[in-house]
Amino acid sequence: MSAQRLGTLLVPVPGLSGTVYPPGTTVTVRGRGATVDAFVDGDWLPMSWWEFSDGLREDIADR
Repeated sequence: MSAQRLGTLLVPVPGLSGTVYPPGTTVTVRGRGATVDAFVDGDWLPMSWWEFSDGLREDIADR
């Protein structure tokens, strides 16, 4: 199993369940390269490299 890391969605992405997750959603990312597997509460989101950023989004409003 490849290492997992956290990422943040940059665009809306549909999960296998049909739920569309908005930008800013934290995802668990598995894999590297042009496409990766991402998960939100067990829902699978097949994603391309441009749909997310590595790491968590810091919201200035939360400070």
